[in-house]
Formats: sequence, structure tokens, C-alpha cells
Amino acid sequence: MRRTFVMLMLVAGMVATAACSRSAPIRPAPAADASPLPTSSLVQVPIDDAPAPTDDVPVSTPLPSSPDGRPLITVHVDGDTRPLDDRLFGTNIPAWLGPSNLGSRDVRTLTTALGASVLRLPGGSWSNAYSWLACETGDSDGCYWTWAARPTDFLNFVRATGQQAMWTVSINGTSKEAAALVAFFNGSVDDTTVIGVDVRGKDWKTVGDWAKLRAENGNPEPLPIKLWEVGNEVYGGKPDGGGPECADWGWEDVWTCDGKEYMLGKGAGAERHEGYLEFRAAMRAVDPTIMVGAVGVPHPSDWSNWGNEVIVEGGANLDFYVVHYYAFDRQPESAESILVTPQQIWAGIMDSTNAAFDALAGGRRAPVAVTEYNLVAFQEIDNEQIMTRAANALFVADMVGQMAVHGVTLANQWDLANGKAGNGTDYGLINVDTKERSPQYYALVLWSRFANTLLLVDSPLSDTTTLSLYAGRADDGTLSIMAINKTGEPLDAQLRLDGASGTFSVSADTFAAQSLDSTDITFNGVADPAIDLSDAPAAKVGDVDEALDYVFAPYSITLLHLVPTP
Repeated sequence: MRRTFVMLMLVAGMVATAACSRSAPIRPAPAADASPLPTSSLVQVPIDDAPAPTDDVPVSTPLPSSPDGRPLITVHVDGDTRPLDDRLFGTNIPAWLGPSNLGSRDVRTLTTALGASVLRLPGGSWSNAYSWLACETGDSDGCYWTWAARPTDFLNFVRATGQQAMWTVSINGTSKEAAALVAFFNGSVDDTTVIGVDVRGKDWKTVGDWAKLRAENGNPEPLPIKLWEVGNEVYGGKPDGGGPECADWGWEDVWTCDGKEYMLGKGAGAERHEGYLEFRAAMRAVDPTIMVGAVGVPHPSDWSNWGNEVIVEGGANLDFYVVHYYAFDRQPESAESILVTPQQIWAGIMDSTNAAFDALAGGRRAPVAVTEYNLVAFQEIDNEQIMTRAANALFVADMVGQMAVHGVTLANQWDLANGKAGNGTDYGLINVDTKERSPQYYALVLWSRFANTLLLVDSPLSDTTTLSLYAGRADDGTLSIMAINKTGEPLDAQLRLDGASGTFSVSADTFAAQSLDSTDITFNGVADPAIDLSDAPAAKVGDVDEALDYVFAPYSITLLHLVPTP
């Protein structure tokens, strides 16, 4: 039995970081040490206003069964709570989806129904080669992919789906080029703030000039983007361009693999490559309310000490620390083998990250943003197509829960739609051609309906192999209980609401599959719901007060909603 906000594991598992692009699969980082590590209960809430974290971990105590011998699960309604940031429920929108997909009514409806909170743009490794102005104007000399989505296409998509956006600027560009993009999205047409001439001699004029370009292309009003990153997986540079610290199998076209150079820049004059700190200063000169994240790694001492150097040089100017995580750098042995992973890795990742901040940043722990995650490091190893099967839905659901428990502030699944690989697998939540939803789509749908705080849960069931549990409470008193049944058997349990008063009306949203290998699933009993999910409402369960008897379906994700009744 484990007693925590969810059951905390003590083992650090395999870490693989990767750039995800159907056109450029890459090799992952070496596996991290799997030795036991202490757990952490750090919680970081709004990126721009995170409270002081605590390191208190609830103590495990034996739990009784219900009187009839069924497992007794206790939700501590009046116990400690922790904020749950809805920015954990994001995804990525790559530019190769193009204007037609981003303009598609079906894609927009599917994204709105998904409830993804933060849409990361313009997409993985492409971010380091995406010349925003050339792509916006269709300049084939500067835009590698004139057929791909323009900033205006992204803007229209974000506005239509009602979500917020994050943008990854190219580390190969200049700080003033990035500042002009902030002006394009966030600026006003009458803003005369001078951006000026960059290190390569290009005049980036004023904020108003780029706001006018936005207006000329159909958007007179700003669409403020508050979350920004500088570069994508810069530590993974190719050795022919990034220097001696790059791996022989590097994948990113960047100018350094040195964390200190990434932060401070290198060179002089027109040959200078600017670093994160220069980018951040120029971008915030246009809009001082934005937050700018720096590229990190899951364990800061990995990748030639990359993360430690980023933390040292960033100091108080590090708005958030970016991590990418892919669980496997080889074909998983089985669908069952992936389900233990979320419980095994996040304590180690967050402990090593927090220890680095404590030692190198005077105790200031920058918020952690996992802006890419999924099952495998590159599609070509997933010959069993597990990412397209029910197992990945259970995996993604548990990943989000464990990130929340261990203090991750923001997360973006990779990706909304990617494109099918030659072996038939696909990272995407939806099929880019057919617009069919993959099973993992529903994991984010369910989390988007969860409450905004976490509650303590007691359970005698194994969270790695049997039942993962998460409980929460909304501001209006509605309780949420999410249960991930990793077994092929129904689990009959009693849920006790410790400290609750009054009566609750209970309903259930349920994702279910016949097997972990299934690609055909049901959502609320419907095999293929409407694209807005309107024909698959939550099922009514009944009214309860202090306890609820419930049978969790095999291979399922169940979200119980307990609404207080007058």
C-alpha cells in the first residue's frame, strides 16, 4: 500500500530525449541510472507565480479492506490539497500539418473537444529551422517549407479553438528576430517601441510594424502568447555544426551543444550566435509579461552537464526549465511493460532537477515544463504500433497524473497529429489523413475534465500493475476520482470519502478497451463518438454520501464526478 496524492515510486527509470519529426527520427540519450532515489512532493503552480515548495511526503500506513473484503480506497476530502495546473493537458501542433489541416473545421472541433490547454508551436526540430517572417510572407529564399503553416495559420487555429499557445523560437535566428515575432502576436499597431538592428545587420523596425503585418493578414487584434521557448533540444546538435560536445548521432541543426554557450552565446559581430539570455531580454523588451523557457534535460548532469550549466547561467532569469521525455529508446517488450513506467521515473527526474536548483540557483526552483513526451523516442522503433493502441492511453493518463504529483507545471504531449510512419505507428492524437482519434486522445479529454486541486488517496492496490488513482476537488466542491485499471479484470472496490459531508450526485466518464493491444475502444460506451463528443455523455451512477461501490472496467480509465447536491 502507498499513501500519497498518488502512489509515489522510488525508482528512476529509463530516460530518453528525442526530437520528434516524421521527417527526421533521431537517436535518444543514453538510459539514466536506475538506482533508487528519494521521492519528492514538490508542487509548482502558475509558471509566473509559483509558491515556495515543500518536501513533505505522506507516510505509508496499512489500510483495511471494506467489511465484505473488497479493496477499500479512501479519498481524504478534508485533508491536504495541492494545486493542479491545467497547463499539464497540452499538446504540440507541428507546422507540417499545413494550412488545410489547421483550417479544417473537423480538426478544430476535435482540438476544442480535446480540451488541450496549451498548444506548443511550430513543432519540434522544425522550430530551429523555422524562419517565421519568411514563412509568413511566402519567401522561398528564407522559408524551407512554404507549403507549411504560417504564423497567421497558427494564430487563427489557436483563436478558433480557444486555447493558449506556446512558441519555440529558432536558436539559429537572432534575438531581435524573435522579439519581432513577439510583436507580431502580442503587439499593438500603434506601438512605436523600437526593436532595432540585429547582430547580422537586419533592421527589425518597431513593434507596430509587425502588428500591422498581422492585421494585414486578417488579425487586427493581438493574440498574446505568454509562454515562449528558445530553441528545441539544442543539446542534441549535430557534431558538424554544434562543436565537440555534440554526440556523433546528434540530430539538431544548431551551433552549439554546450549549455553555457547556449545561455551566453558565442562569437562577435556579424558572426555572433546569441544565447538564451539575449533572446529573453530582447523578447521581454517587447512584452515584459511573457515567460521565456530555457532548454534543459531530465537529469541536469546528463548531456555533458548541460542542465547544470543552464541553471547556473540562468539564475533568476530562468523563467522555466524545459524537459523532454520519451520512455523507451527501443521497442517495448510488451504492452504491459509500459504501464509501470510513469510510476517509476518522475520522482527521480524531479529529485535530480530540484537538487540542481538547490545547489546551483540558491534554492530557487524554476518551474519545470515537459514540452514533449510520449512513449517511444522515435517512431521507427515502434514496430508493434503500441502508440496507436489502448496501452498508450493508459500510459499517457498515468504520465499526466505522475507529472502533476511530482511538481511538473506544464506538459505537452507529442503531438496532436503527426503522420503515420512506414511501420504503421503514429505519435498523433488524431490521424492526419482520416481525422480518426487514437486511444491516447481520450486520456487528455479525461484529464481536462478533472478538478483543479489534488487530494490524498489511500489504496491497498498496486499502482504499477493494478490501479493508479488520482483524486481532486474543484472550487465548487465537486470531487474527481480518476482510476486507471491496468488489468484485464474488473476491479470491484469501495471508495470512502473521508471528511465529506452531505450527498453527492455521481456520474462517470469511461474509456475502455478489450485489450491493451486494441485500437478499437469505447468512450462512455460509444465506439466512435461524434467529433465534439456530444453523443457520449457521462453515465449517471446515482447519489452517495460517505461511500461509493464501484466496479472499474478492465483496461480502462474512469473519471468519477461527485457533485454536491443541495
